[in-house]
Amino acid sequence: MRSEPWTPKTMARRLLSDVSGLALVLIFSVQLLAAERCQQASVHNKRLGVEITDPRVISATVAVVEATDLKTPIVLCELHMPYINATVDHAGRFYLIGLTKTLIQRTTDAELRAIIGHEIAHIVLGHRSPMLELTHHRTAKSEQKADELAAHWFGKEPMVSVLNKLRDDAARLEPARLREQANEEIGARVKALQ
Repeated sequence: MRSEPWTPKTMARRLLSDVSGLALVLIFSVQLLAAERCQQASVHNKRLGVEITDPRVISATVAVVEATDLKTPIVLCELHMPYINATVDHAGRFYLIGLTKTLIQRTTDAELRAIIGHEIAHIVLGHRSPMLELTHHRTAKSEQKADELAAHWFGKEPMVSVLNKLRDDAARLEPARLREQANEEIGARVKALQ
């Protein structure tokens, strides 16, 4: 039996035939209905690119949504940066989660779930609520809280592992002041999890 190519239509057909894929149907239907959301958002945030349709990323996202019982729709976008990074932003009735290609390529499935879990933890903890959008800025404390919740959901080992990869990658940051700040913050985050 020949396998159908991985397209939105064949993916939807496969998912609709499988009751356990309901969370993925929710995520995927949002992506289909909002096919241009990442492109529209890139007008305001030049770091955002096309929507992510990688089956591995979608599978990890489904696992996170099921584990966290998140009800708010999300759209996955490529984040244009040359190193490991992820972000989440409020965008009306849904959230955009941005992941770099480097992150996707250099992480295990468990680490990918931990990273997406970390970003969704920001939503659950209210760090990315619409009311905070005007004053939003990243703090070490909010990052640690998101790490802790993601580690609770998906285990400390993958969260610590991905933080160590993030710290290794931060060694490339310029200028040195930024590199030192990142190293110090990530070190504190790893220590808080142990």
